[in-house]
Amino acid sequence: MAEPIFIVKFERGLADRNRLPLAHVLSVLEEIRQMISSVGRDIQKRHGIMDASGDFGLELLAGRQGIVFKKGSIQAQIAMTRDVQNGMLAADSVLTTVQKLSRAKGPEGAARKIQDPIEHKIVRHLDRIAKIQHSDRTELRLSVKRIDGIASDTMARRSSSAIFGEAAIRSIREVRLPAFANDTMTLYGRLFELKDRNKERDSNRFWGELRLDNGEIWRVQFDNSKTPDATRLFRRQVRVTGRAYYYEAYPPKIVPDEIVPDEERDYEAAFDELYGSAKTQLNADFATLLDEMHGE
Repeated sequence: MAEPIFIVKFERGLADRNRLPLAHVLSVLEEIRQMISSVGRDIQKRHGIMDASGDFGLELLAGRQGIVFKKGSIQAQIAMTRDVQNGMLAADSVLTTVQKLSRAKGPEGAARKIQDPIEHKIVRHLDRIAKIQHSDRTELRLSVKRIDGIASDTMARRSSSAIFGEAAIRSIREVRLPAFANDTMTLYGRLFELKDRNKERDSNRFWGELRLDNGEIWRVQFDNSKTPDATRLFRRQVRVTGRAYYYEAYPPKIVPDEIVPDEERDYEAAFDELYGSAKTQLNADFATLLDEMHGE
């Protein structure tokens, strides 16, 4: 039985010249692969698959049905060969999100339409694709070629194509704007390095990831003056103080004014200092109170 096909078609811009930079085409296809896989893992988990992999056996079709050059367009067809039901749901989520972005009116409209965490994840991948499209002045026509017996009633009602063009990219720019900000905030967590995705031009900033003690993930935006501090603090417990930004479709971000190692805390000394005058009333030291609390 034939597999369902996810079709990626590059149109307009440099595609009108029947040629595109190979690196850009491969980068877009890789971003789409990562997007479907990432979204697919969430969908698999929602459907009770504990060891969700997001692996749908995506294969780029070769030969006459493979990457096709036509006047004004370049087209790639990607077959789904594993866990087709969830793979189709992931593909439909991508198309539906692109449609919502294309139809949104203003920042508030985009924020209202894009609310599901899966949609937020799709937006972040589309944002990276948009940067490539900008340089080539192209737009993407995304579509799904279904097979009989695969699409559910819900999927059948959804449109099977969407255009990722200027309207959708404009909505992404609006969603990228902070919803609100705090002037001064202090966060505690472990700092990890993030790879710079901007490989084609120099930048005066770089990024880190702060994993808070409560499990939250924050982005940390450094300017180049913070390079020595950040380099020696990666993978260490730190205290970050700076301006915090919150977004609709992106993890929160902090721009640090100060980043220092988070000193190991002596909780017994802190307790002795804080409960001060109560020592007389309680008539016990910290260790004794702990024993009493835990029934030892």
